[in-house]
Amino acid sequence: MKLAIVTIGDELLNGDVIDTNTADIAQALRCAGYEVDQALTLKDAPQQIAATLQHLNKNKTIAIVCGGLGPTRDDVTARAAAQAYHLTLALNDTALDQIKDFFQRSGRTIPAGNEKQALIPHKAQVMENRCGTAPGFIISHNNCLAFFMPGVPHEMGEMLQRNVIPALQQLLKPTLYCAERVLKVFGLPENSIERELPANLFPAEVSLSFRLEFPLVLVKLNAQGHDETLLDQAEQLVRQKLGQHVVAHGNESLAEVVAKKLINAEKNLALAESCTGGLIAKLLTDCAGSSAFFERGAVTYANSAKHDMLGVSEQLLLDKGAVSAECAQAMANGIRLRAKTNFGLAVTGIAGPGGGTVEKPCGTVFIALATYQGTEIRECHFSGDRTQVRIKTAYTALDWLLRSL
Repeated sequence: MKLAIVTIGDELLNGDVIDTNTADIAQALRCAGYEVDQALTLKDAPQQIAATLQHLNKNKTIAIVCGGLGPTRDDVTARAAAQAYHLTLALNDTALDQIKDFFQRSGRTIPAGNEKQALIPHKAQVMENRCGTAPGFIISHNNCLAFFMPGVPHEMGEMLQRNVIPALQQLLKPTLYCAERVLKVFGLPENSIERELPANLFPAEVSLSFRLEFPLVLVKLNAQGHDETLLDQAEQLVRQKLGQHVVAHGNESLAEVVAKKLINAEKNLALAESCTGGLIAKLLTDCAGSSAFFERGAVTYANSAKHDMLGVSEQLLLDKGAVSAECAQAMANGIRLRAKTNFGLAVTGIAGPGGGTVEKPCGTVFIALATYQGTEIRECHFSGDRTQVRIKTAYTALDWLLRSL
């Protein structure tokens, strides 16, 4: 049998919401050994959804559907499924109990509109939603399955791993046996990485691909079969060629790598951010266990904040300006001394689109790293829009901290 992913929602087609579910489902299925034959995105139109489900079923294609199971009138997937498979909608007691339990756990009574989510095709098998209100369900028709999951990504992901993939494993033998490594590279463009990693560097059984995950480049290594010896060798080659530009691997982030290094080294950190507006602090505190190393962060946007909170002298700000090596140095020293931490990291710059000058154009950023041994400053010039400059600044600061560790 073939597999198809079907995502549903007007918001996916008009650009209001980016469809991450298709990629997440495809990757999860691939890791489980299954190849996806097609992916479709449909609007909230019952006739179109029903016709698509009928076509897939007729062609013996298992449909993995997400979206349109909410409580509002534009959530029509359950009704379309009933129409496609010639079933009637019925209030499912199991589904209703699950919805009631969800609200009771949060100390609320079930709103009247949410009972709609318990209306599912009468022969369907209910899948529990442990993260939200919309139960999923499975329908078998013409000896072919269709899985229906909510569109909220974390709800979908949990249901996919706990219900859908195990059900597929009972029905279909995996056909893909492909080991994979993902190495995350920072500070090198794709063309430079490709020059460093020519195809003839690796065994024929290992394939190499690149993908941009701004501001990182993902280097993906794949090898057929269960033996990962070739992948071990290939990964070692990549690390030898790219050195410290490999900042993370697998699903870990650069911030998580920095966090682990700080924890293992028993070092702590304080931040003083201007142009990044707290972005570095967010990236680090997104990491579990960040309280072990993160002491404080100050978003000192105005000159008065730099003076009052970090002790940057008014004369320095007047003479050198807020975007200067001297100011970055004073910010890093100021936050480290006040927090009494091993590291003080500061950033100040012009993210744009306005505020730039001939001497200091948009994208000019100064980063300073203070330790008890002294303070280093770097001047950077980043291209891109405001968001890109801020992200590049945050990642460059974290990368520098990682190398220092």
